[in-house]
Parts: sequence; structure tokens; C-alpha cells
Amino acid sequence: QTFKAEQHDILASADDKSDDKSDPGETSMLEQLTLVAFHPKFIRWRALPSNVDVGSVVHSHLGMCGFEKSSNPYLATIIETESLCFGKRKVKVHFESDGKEQYVPIDWLTSDEDGNPMPKGEPLPDNAMHRAPYPTMHLIRNADLAALCARDVSRVKRKNAQHFYKIGWDGVYKGQDEGL
Repeated sequence: QTFKAEQHDILASADDKSDDKSDPGETSMLEQLTLVAFHPKFIRWRALPSNVDVGSVVHSHLGMCGFEKSSNPYLATIIETESLCFGKRKVKVHFESDGKEQYVPIDWLTSDEDGNPMPKGEPLPDNAMHRAPYPTMHLIRNADLAALCARDVSRVKRKNAQHFYKIGWDGVYKGQDEGL
């Protein structure tokens, strides 16, 4: 009942924003929070497909300013498949169009050289970071997120990737069995 009452207040506050009566400096609860989902079967990060390796020619999106990707993929050659910084989540590619090299997430690889869709690789142990015994929503205050710089966020992501790369699925399952 408490949750429903709070949910009603949050939604009512969000609806009030559209009224002319609301204070322009006031923000709703929904604007102050970020929701992060955790699920027992969470899967986002995958390894490269088994038939893709260093030297493979693929179509990949190009990283733009910030964390944005290009709207269209470009022809690229994979030059590195594992790094200490990103584990197996990203590959380093050499783009044929401009000669630039970038680390790109695996899911930015759209197809092979001939345009055949990229098959999915095996799930990575990194997915365990967003798993919980039951579906769960974490509420994070945007003010706390705003206090972080992109470099700090990237550093935490790299450390997590390195940790899960090192322990692998065996380490994840061992931790679950020990109640960690």
C-alpha cells in the first residue's frame, strides 16, 4: 500500500508538471531519479561469435562524441579481441574509410564483410553484475550521478570488466554457491 501511495504521488507530481500552476523551478521525483534494473536472467554483454577473430572484416558503428555511435556502420578490420581495459566487451577495429582505430562494443558489429548479420556470441560473465535473485529496481539520485565525471564512471566499468574477465563464469558460480 505504501508503494502504491508513493507511486501515485510520484505520478501525480509528474502530471502536475504539465499544469500551468506548477512551479517552473520544481522537478518531479521521476526527473530526480534514475532507475537501474537487475534481473535473474540479465544478458547484455556477449563474446565475439566463434567464427570472428583478429583479421576478420566486419561492419561496425563508429564511436562519435561521448558514448554515441554513428548512424551507419562502416567496413572495419578487427585488430584486437581482448584488452586489459575492456576485457572481452569491446574489440579494437581499424576503419577502412578513414584509417582510424577504435575500441567498439561487440554489439556495434552488425555484419560480416559480405553483409551477413553478425551472429551472437556466448554471454560474458560480466552479466552477473546486473543479476539478482528476483527482478529488482534500484533508484539512484541523479544528483549523485551528476557529481561523477565520465572518467570515474569509465574507471569503475573497466575495473568491473577486468574482475569478471579474471574470475570467469566459474568464479561467478562459486560466489553464488558461497552466498556472496
